[in-house]
Amino acid sequence: MFPLRIVESEREGFDQPVVELWRDDEFIGMVFWDGDVVVAQIYPDDAGDVHDLEVRDLMRVLELAERIVAPDEYEDEEGGFTIRIAPEEDEGDAWGNEDPATLQLVEEFDSQAVHRTADGEGFFPQPVAEAFIERCEELGLAVVEMEGFDLEGESLVPRPNLNLTVRAPGIDEWGLFRSVANGQARDTLASWRPRPTLVVAFVVQEPGGDTFVA
Repeated sequence: MFPLRIVESEREGFDQPVVELWRDDEFIGMVFWDGDVVVAQIYPDDAGDVHDLEVRDLMRVLELAERIVAPDEYEDEEGGFTIRIAPEEDEGDAWGNEDPATLQLVEEFDSQAVHRTADGEGFFPQPVAEAFIERCEELGLAVVEMEGFDLEGESLVPRPNLNLTVRAPGIDEWGLFRSVANGQARDTLASWRPRPTLVVAFVVQEPGGDTFVA
């Protein structure tokens, strides 16, 4: 299975941005602000069947989507989400074609992942992760999230202190944001103590604002 991806969009009738959930070119659902709560709608597939979603991958994109759609003053003290199972509807071809830079990055680094989840999220050893960040800069892409784990056999052990969500308030120009984001990723990774078991997962942003999991 392909990892979930998010696409931020503006829709009529919504005061806040709406985040679409996609798996490859298949529309899965959407996340939006519903006045006082963040709502995730999960849609059936083309045949009307349910989607099987890997829990960690789903929670990762929901957490990112929540930060995008919720107003600045919103705080979810319970740390939960409201999930609605919605009827099927035709969303059209909102995903469109992949960015060529994204395709190039995936082609170069896909085989270098030392572990992948059932939904395809990749985990890269530290030296490869360093090269990954540099290649994002060269291709005009930005690392916007990074998380470190220890890979012990086939088990991923989370390291809560090894994570980065890029913050660049007031920077709207893409070239500058990209450089700042990749610089933060580069410096953060360099601060993590090297060890053979360390693996790194990435969320990357394209110039148009779309993000994807490496």
